[in-house]
Amino acid sequence: MFRTANRPSTWAVLIVVAFGLSAAACNKDEAPAGAAAQQAPPQPAPYVTVAPQAIVIEDTLPGRVVAVREAHVRPQVGGILRDRLFTEGDDVVEGQELYQIDADMFRADVSAARSQRARSQAALKLAEAEAERAEQMSESGISSGRELDTATTNLELARADLQATTANLRRSSLNLAYAKVVAPIAGRIGISRVSEGALVSPADPQPLTVIQQIDEVYVDVKQPLSRYEELKHMLAAGELEQIEDVEVTILSMQNRAYPVKGKFLFTDTAVDPVTSEVTLRVLVPNPDFILLPGMFVRASIPQGVASKALTIPQQAVRHDATFGAFVYVIDETDTIQIRHVAYGRVIDGNYIVTEGVEAGDRVVTEGHSALRPEMVVAPVEWQAADDAPQQL
Repeated sequence: MFRTANRPSTWAVLIVVAFGLSAAACNKDEAPAGAAAQQAPPQPAPYVTVAPQAIVIEDTLPGRVVAVREAHVRPQVGGILRDRLFTEGDDVVEGQELYQIDADMFRADVSAARSQRARSQAALKLAEAEAERAEQMSESGISSGRELDTATTNLELARADLQATTANLRRSSLNLAYAKVVAPIAGRIGISRVSEGALVSPADPQPLTVIQQIDEVYVDVKQPLSRYEELKHMLAAGELEQIEDVEVTILSMQNRAYPVKGKFLFTDTAVDPVTSEVTLRVLVPNPDFILLPGMFVRASIPQGVASKALTIPQQAVRHDATFGAFVYVIDETDTIQIRHVAYGRVIDGNYIVTEGVEAGDRVVTEGHSALRPEMVVAPVEWQAADDAPQQL
């Protein structure tokens, strides 16, 4: 009886077992849910896919505007300036009269020279007659050979004297013509540096005025010799393709583009020994005279086309004092890898990468502080700010 009274009943045992199994089942179901809650999702990583593309390599360089033609108007004879025959700042044509120098002295010189030439012509006629008579007398034996020699010599002297007086008349006539100072070229005339009544001379250090042809102008651009040699090497190595009929954009010092396009002409053959720069000459149409000689401008000159350039956004490149420039690359398993890179010029906010990445690489563009090498991430294709949809 005692043993029977202390033995647990069959129902009690079943209840205890069922309760234990139920508790075990509950614990088993809750364990995975807790583990899943502790495992965080992969960190999103914006990226761009590196792809080769053709890029025009441009250099923006300082330059100065130069007139296509420029003439310093100077007198060719000296005298008192009587009249100024133009309006400063006007357009003049070639051969237009600009100044009148007092010509009375030059007219007198011309009159004197004409008189001298007339005397020479008369003397030549007399010498010819005497020489002819001396020759006839010598043939008939009336006169000696000495008289013939004298007559012949006098004839040659008369001829030489006529040539001299003729040249003197021509010189005097030229001086009279030079008393009118004319425009040597067509163009826009500047300030007159002398006024009526001034004594002018060909030896004066400053010109009377300056005429400049500026309906088209040159822009002389300065390029460092090192850059010139670099581009020459890239063209020779096939890294750049040369552009035919290069079109040049002219910019103001405030970086505003002028409404004209220039044409690249040539590179100077000399190097400035002081600045170690070469001069590139650009021809620019200037119908509205917005570019004036002496102005400082900048010129954006296409140097060539890099047909297979690899570019990445500037913000994708990070810098470390020890490691240098590097990027994060997402491999095929969506794992972050670190790559050392070398880059060159900046084109539209992108570096041209010369080593470190290849076509097809996925390069992280943002959020580097939350990423580490060998971290598994969730790649998200990056959208530039200009291409992002606007939010209303």
